[in-house]
Amino acid sequence: MSYKRVILVDLAALGLRSNTESAQHNSDKNTMLTHVLKHSSDFALPSLHKLGLFAAYSDADFGTDNIPIATYGLALTRSIVNKPLSGLREMFDCSLSYRVSSVFEEVAKRSETVIISRFLSYLFAQEFCNLFQIGTDEAAFSELDHQLEKVETGFIYAQLPDLQEFDEKDQVNNFMNELSVVDNYLGKLMNNLHDDDLLMVVSSRVGDAQSRDGFSTYKILPAMLYNNQALNHHFQEEPYVCEVGSTVLAALGLQDSVISPKHSLLPFMK
Repeated sequence: MSYKRVILVDLAALGLRSNTESAQHNSDKNTMLTHVLKHSSDFALPSLHKLGLFAAYSDADFGTDNIPIATYGLALTRSIVNKPLSGLREMFDCSLSYRVSSVFEEVAKRSETVIISRFLSYLFAQEFCNLFQIGTDEAAFSELDHQLEKVETGFIYAQLPDLQEFDEKDQVNNFMNELSVVDNYLGKLMNNLHDDDLLMVVSSRVGDAQSRDGFSTYKILPAMLYNNQALNHHFQEEPYVCEVGSTVLAALGLQDSVISPKHSLLPFMK
């Protein structure tokens, strides 16, 4: 199935290490995602349950009320340099025959790309794109709703600054409370999707404050895909987070315009 619009919500702050890799890089402290998984009973988070976030980490029976309705799984990323923007580069850089481009630019050449984020050098250096700087998660979803009314075809990307800030400051309670707010926004967004919309909810955060700067960093990141006709499916053993960018291109029929990445997650939605 092809899509007219891809809407990507980047939670950005849900990086998770495996125990072996954490010990190797002297980073065995719990991450924010660890707290989410451990304390989810205190927070309903129904939209993230429906999208498969919790099922992605466990084969346990979550009950009939929490059966995922989306395609979901994990992707492993290994960044050579440990920087907060490394995950974005791995997801969205793409290769043409003569230079490195980005998914944002390649979509914008042919339809529209909207970037909604606090200022980040990588995002605001993208050419041809419509850029909207926001300071809160509420503002991000408000602008996202506004752009959904205007943009008929293309790629709409929204990154959530409040979740990032609470993560960076290790404010676990604030993070969990904000995640509940985000979950409510996600539920409303899912209810308002068109049949030819693809929603992707991912996390690009790779830079790890617990690992010395300059060290390579490993992260296992969630990826959840949903549309109105989606069947729930758990994809496994998909190793590279750059599949996210490839999936955006494939959904909009642009995958043949780049040399790489080529491995889309769309086949798992059938």
